[in-house]
Amino acid sequence: MKKLMTLPLLVLLTLPAVHAQKRKLVDRRDQADGWYVPVRGEVLADGKQVQDYQVELWKGDEKMGQVAVDKKGGFSLDLDLDQSFLVRVTKDGFEDKLVLIDTSLPSDLVTYPDYVCYVNLIPRGKTAGIDPFYADFPSAIVRWNAEMGGFYHSEHYLEHIQTKVAGHAQASF
Repeated sequence: MKKLMTLPLLVLLTLPAVHAQKRKLVDRRDQADGWYVPVRGEVLADGKQVQDYQVELWKGDEKMGQVAVDKKGGFSLDLDLDQSFLVRVTKDGFEDKLVLIDTSLPSDLVTYPDYVCYVNLIPRGKTAGIDPFYADFPSAIVRWNAEMGGFYHSEHYLEHIQTKVAGHAQASF
C-alpha cells in the first residue's frame, strides 16, 4: 500500500521537469532554421513620440525596403542572425538618424531578449556647426553584450559620435 501512495507523488514531482523539457524546442541554434533578433522601435523628438516618419532597412549597400510604422508610432523588425543591418529613420524637418545593428550572437545562445530602441530626432535648425565628416556616421552601434545579457548600444561610441556631431556629449540616439 505504501508503494502505491509514493507512485502518484513521484509522478507529480517528475511531471514539471518533463513539461519544461517539452517547451524547450532546441538546445542549439543549428537544430532549427529561422533564427532572428526581434527589434522594437519608437521614434521621439524632444522626448515625445512623433508620427509621419519613415524607416528604411539596409543590409550592406542594399536597401531591403521600407519598414511599416504601426498606428501607435512604433516599428518592428525581425533581423536575421549573424548579420549587420543599418536602420535609417527620416522625417521632414529633422536630421536623419542611422542605427547600426550587429545581430551576431554566441553560437550556443538560444534564448535572448528583444532589442528595444528609442531614436531621438533632432530638428534641422538645431544642427548648425556639425562637422560634415561625422554627419553620415551611425548615431548608435548596437550589438550583443554578454555582461548585460542582451542587445545594447555602445555608450562609448554614442558619447564619442555625439561629441563630434553636436559639439558636446549627449547620450541619446
